[in-house]
Amino acid sequence: MPHNPDPGPRTPDPGPRTPDPGALGVSRTVVLAGRTLQSLARLRFDLAPLLALDHRVRLVHTLNEGSDRRWHAERRAPHLGIPLVPWKVAVEERPHLVVSASADPELYEANAPVVLIPHGATYNRVLDGLTGAAGTAREQVVGPGGRLPAFMAMPGAAAVEQLAADCPEALSAAEVTGDLCMERLRISVPLRRAYREALGVAPHQRLVVVSSTWGPYSLTAVDRSLPEHLLSRLPADEFAVAYIPHPNIDADHGGNLLAYLRPRLRNGLIMIPPEEGWRAALIAADCVVGDSGSVTFYAANLGRPVLLAAFGFEEMAAGSPQEAFGREAVWLRREEDPVSQIREAVSSGACGRRGYLDAAWSEPVPGPARRITDRIYELLSLSPEETEPELLAPPERLPESRPMNAWHCDLRIDGDEVVWSRYPASHPRGPGRLVVTGECRDSRLRGDAELFLEHSRVHRADEVGPVAEELFADYTQCKLVSVRTGAEEALAVGRDGVRFGIRCGAGLLDVVPAALLDSRLGPSLRLRGPGGTVSATIGVVA
Repeated sequence: MPHNPDPGPRTPDPGPRTPDPGALGVSRTVVLAGRTLQSLARLRFDLAPLLALDHRVRLVHTLNEGSDRRWHAERRAPHLGIPLVPWKVAVEERPHLVVSASADPELYEANAPVVLIPHGATYNRVLDGLTGAAGTAREQVVGPGGRLPAFMAMPGAAAVEQLAADCPEALSAAEVTGDLCMERLRISVPLRRAYREALGVAPHQRLVVVSSTWGPYSLTAVDRSLPEHLLSRLPADEFAVAYIPHPNIDADHGGNLLAYLRPRLRNGLIMIPPEEGWRAALIAADCVVGDSGSVTFYAANLGRPVLLAAFGFEEMAAGSPQEAFGREAVWLRREEDPVSQIREAVSSGACGRRGYLDAAWSEPVPGPARRITDRIYELLSLSPEETEPELLAPPERLPESRPMNAWHCDLRIDGDEVVWSRYPASHPRGPGRLVVTGECRDSRLRGDAELFLEHSRVHRADEVGPVAEELFADYTQCKLVSVRTGAEEALAVGRDGVRFGIRCGAGLLDVVPAALLDSRLGPSLRLRGPGGTVSATIGVVA
């Protein structure tokens, strides 16, 4: 064997090392600081992509030391792809610039120029302990020794007016740039169809988005059961329902919101991750039911029909655009049928352009992305890079959010047609016959169902009998079992052993078997639903 001479003592392995920014061509460090999960998300999704491709700029994400709901933000940050560093470490980096979507005196600890962008729909909300609106209050904007931001991006004229009232000494830093969030909403509207498909919304369905901010005046605080109420009252083949709760709701309730909603999520309620996807859902929406939160206000500016179910006038800055919106918007009447109200809102369309919307959001040319990054590069003493805002990604449903698998099927005869409606079931009692599929995990609903559907896959003819026998033995209330035997065919078996062959369009295979529970209906059916009138045949099989 070759002999290797002893190289002498080895230098201890120092382990992984942080790359030298200078060796990578980096000449500027920018700290992106947030106080809350939503402010981190605004920086991550709207601002960071505009700077990330520039090799001269290094981005460092952090939470302020005094961050609200720190544990919640730290837990969710990895899901956003944010490698957080502690605030003290970020300060020690001696950054060239600090950018935040949450005004806070602590930002000046880095001894670098501070840039502020909004993390909601302009500056409207007044909170306890502040002498002005959140984001423009002197307590948040002014730092130790009277230090002021180097640049404040204002979404519209109303924000400048609010700053003039709350902290006039900062006006010299303010510039009307428009809103990065609103810019991305507008340029992504052409992807509406893709967003609806990602949410599982059919072309003929109307998507109703329920949006709630946080706090005592929010929709969730005022009427926590509204998402379930709408889900159970709106015909599922005409409407889909999505719920967008503010991240603070889950944080304030220790993560229990999903546990409370799980039965509804497993049976048709659409929910998306709290940090991102809500904007794509607004674009996909046909109507938004909301409150005084930013999401509802963005929906109005996007031109979506809006119905209010709550509104925190007590928290609104007097004379602000959002306060004017709350006083002029149409309200959902909880005690009345929601179907007619939402149909009317959709058919009426948007309420038209209002002065408070123009005051809240300016749309300058060039737009917010260009204006804000130009100022950032100016503060960094770098030549600006050409950049464009990204189109919004298709939304992802939460893993708990599943298609409807248990419903009340209401059939009525209208001349020679059968008119049908299905309503997601959250409890056994409801309009029409209770129908469940094999995917239903609610024992109460399975125990009370008159009809079981085994339609998730195609079965062989010899499998139908054993499947039906097993379900009849386990569920004494069950009167009929329908088993898919082809793309547009099923075999239904009654408890008395009579078999019925069903042939219809694949989209109605889950609807037609319920007609067998009504003795008035014949073998040839014309069914009328939201998608129009179709024919189906039912015959006794020997």
